[in-house]
Amino acid sequence: MATIPLHVAQRRLDAGNAVQYPQGSPIGGAMQGGMGDKFSAVAECYQQMKDQQEAFDAELARRRFNGRIAQAEDEVAANAPADGAGMHDAMYGQIDPRTGRVVTTGLFDTLFDDALANMPESQRASFAGQKEAMRAVRARPMAQRQQTRRDGYELAECTKVDNISTSSIAQSDPNDTANFEAIRQSGLDLIAKIGNPLARQAAEAAWRSNTAKALVQAMIAQDPKRAAEMLGTVQAGSRTKDDTAEAVGGSGASSTSTFDRSSSTTLDDKSVIPLDAITHLKLSDVAALRDQANTATAAQLVGARAKVQLAEQNAPAVIAATGKYPEEEPTAQDFVNIYGTEDGPKHFQTFNVTVGIAGSVFDMRSAPNRAIHAELRDLEPAPGGSQEEWARYEAKAAGAQFVLGARRADPAAYVSQMFPGRAPDWDKITTPEDYKAAITWAVAAQQEMGFDKILPLPRSAAESLAAKFIDPSVPWRQRMTDLSTIFLAVRDPQLRLEMARQLFQSGLPRLRQNAATDPKLTPADIQAREDALATGLLTVALHPARSQYNAASFWLQPLQAADDVARLMAKGITFGHADKAAAGLNSLFSDKSYEELLAAERTATEDAEDRAGSAALPAELLGGAIAGHGLASSGITLTGKLGTAALDGLTGLAARTAVASGEGAIYGAAYAHGLDEDMLSGAAAGALWGAGGNVLAEGISAIGSQVMARLAGSSEDTIASELAQSRAAKEATEVPGGDPKSAEAEVLERSAVAENPVAKITDEDDLNLVPTKRTMTSRALRKEWELLHGKPWPKDPATGRNMDVSHEKPLADGGLDHVSNIGPRTKEDHIRHHKEAGDFRRWAKRRWRQNKINNGEMM
Repeated sequence: MATIPLHVAQRRLDAGNAVQYPQGSPIGGAMQGGMGDKFSAVAECYQQMKDQQEAFDAELARRRFNGRIAQAEDEVAANAPADGAGMHDAMYGQIDPRTGRVVTTGLFDTLFDDALANMPESQRASFAGQKEAMRAVRARPMAQRQQTRRDGYELAECTKVDNISTSSIAQSDPNDTANFEAIRQSGLDLIAKIGNPLARQAAEAAWRSNTAKALVQAMIAQDPKRAAEMLGTVQAGSRTKDDTAEAVGGSGASSTSTFDRSSSTTLDDKSVIPLDAITHLKLSDVAALRDQANTATAAQLVGARAKVQLAEQNAPAVIAATGKYPEEEPTAQDFVNIYGTEDGPKHFQTFNVTVGIAGSVFDMRSAPNRAIHAELRDLEPAPGGSQEEWARYEAKAAGAQFVLGARRADPAAYVSQMFPGRAPDWDKITTPEDYKAAITWAVAAQQEMGFDKILPLPRSAAESLAAKFIDPSVPWRQRMTDLSTIFLAVRDPQLRLEMARQLFQSGLPRLRQNAATDPKLTPADIQAREDALATGLLTVALHPARSQYNAASFWLQPLQAADDVARLMAKGITFGHADKAAAGLNSLFSDKSYEELLAAERTATEDAEDRAGSAALPAELLGGAIAGHGLASSGITLTGKLGTAALDGLTGLAARTAVASGEGAIYGAAYAHGLDEDMLSGAAAGALWGAGGNVLAEGISAIGSQVMARLAGSSEDTIASELAQSRAAKEATEVPGGDPKSAEAEVLERSAVAENPVAKITDEDDLNLVPTKRTMTSRALRKEWELLHGKPWPKDPATGRNMDVSHEKPLADGGLDHVSNIGPRTKEDHIRHHKEAGDFRRWAKRRWRQNKINNGEMM
């Protein structure tokens, strides 16, 4: 519906200025006939509608203004400082209280002007007249809001001071009353400046209560037992100052209390504590603090027990390692509190003695053995010495016993711990060269420290090597090659033997544990495996090169044997100078020194002799014979010269023997020079060989019978047999696998000589026995026995000569020709041993039965 503009609706009939019509205007007639009144009514209605709309729009503008004012107040409050300073003025400005005029405008004025500009024209005057009234109404809550912010700020700052001060009190000495009073008064002075009276009173009550609580907590921290006794004097239902109205009213001094301020001491005279402080506690706080004190008392007892027991357990070891105990050592009273008045002093005395021993251990841990013994001799009290002197001596002696025992138990590991920066890292050693360097260092360190027991390997390294050697998952050839290579790097025979002992001691329990998990193994099988382990390790220790040779591939063995024979023959041909010649020649083409090359050549020659075994001597003698024959063929000899060939009888024999002796002395001296040995001893040995050889060659009946008898008695010692590399000899060194377990037996010697009862062999079993061929001479076996036992082969007291080499399991019955199967016996004991076992009769019967079988007389 179309609307009539206001200026049209307000117009009236204009009779004077209207156009005059001759016969009258129809519109004018209509207007005069009542239409003008109707137009006036429409205009009034429109005016009313417009006023209503503007009033509505004005109300919306006011609401928007109020919303912006509320938002602005929040923003001003958010941006104001913590104490709320300037909030009112920033929002509503400043008003002169005398004139009521605005001195400075605020955000309210800016927002009001913006709202006024957007007001309908008809409402602006009315809205502008309400400005100051609106300012007054809204400024009052803003001022209250600022005051509330200030009150909160003051309480928050007081709370910070409260927390800091009470924490300081709780951690201070509760007996320091001056400090407590100073802190408490400082807080009261601050609280007195709080502007809000009610807040000030509440803060003061809280401050007194909190400081009293902190003081009691300090008492609990210092002596919870005494604090609990003090708090226990507060009976249930008794009133404290905090329960009275005066606590809020601020008149604490006039309030009724169950405590007298004059009572300023605790239950005893050990400390002075302001007991009136706890009169400001609530009864609920008293109960809570009493429970806290009781809990702390129990915890203190538990902590003291733990402290004492931990010190008893850990202090000796820590002091022995570092020289001091990092924690606080328990006192005699601690021991009394834990163990009682009767046992406490005893435990404390034991603890002191143990700690003293630990200190002695630390003092001695780096001292040589001789210094330890000297210190003990100097410290030993004279007869009638004081108890303190004997106590110091006993502590030092016990420490020395501990240190020396640790050195004997694992000497290589001990020196490694003594010199951590210089000691080898055994966990990272893998190559033979590394083992050689590490063992050399460990042995030298033990010798320097004067250890009475020297071992080349620490226990951990021995266990690692033993585990690899008996690991059944690795082929036997590989295990034997790896271990013999390491043993070859160590050139000292005694150290090799010690290494074998250590590996046996570490490998035996692993072998036994593995056997215990296999139900198929009989005791005899287990014993056989243990013997095989001992035999294998002894073989590697005594003959590492031979063990490596036996484990090598079959196609490599002939090549190595040919090289060894050539080297040994060259040694004999050159009278021991082959190594020197090779080193001198190699030094022309190598950056190594002559001494290094010579050492390498002699090492190779030693290994060749080891691989060749009893065949080494014939090869060397063959080379010497070739050289001697060549010299004799060339006329470079004394044999038959100097007119000795024409002499007969004993005179001629003596003359030729003397000449041969002189020539042998020359050869012996040359040989000793080639080996860098004593030439005088070499000449003497050469002379003996030259003289003996001539006598044997002559074969004189009278003297020859005696000489031959002596030589026949020692023929096993002088004539080397060929080394038979039989399959049985190789299988004897194969070692089964197993898992670890503690070893208790003496290492390796268990498998050497055992006087066990010999099992009876039936006739059927006897025929199945395969005799063992000799693979070693008696001299070689005696030498290995001496290395194994560390003492000379015993002499027969009846004859003064070496005892017989007796095989515990006879070679005729398949026994090993090995040091683990021999023992020294006199000739009489040797014969009696076989007689008591019935060996001679059984062997004779075996030959008789074998002959019958061969002749077809028996089946």
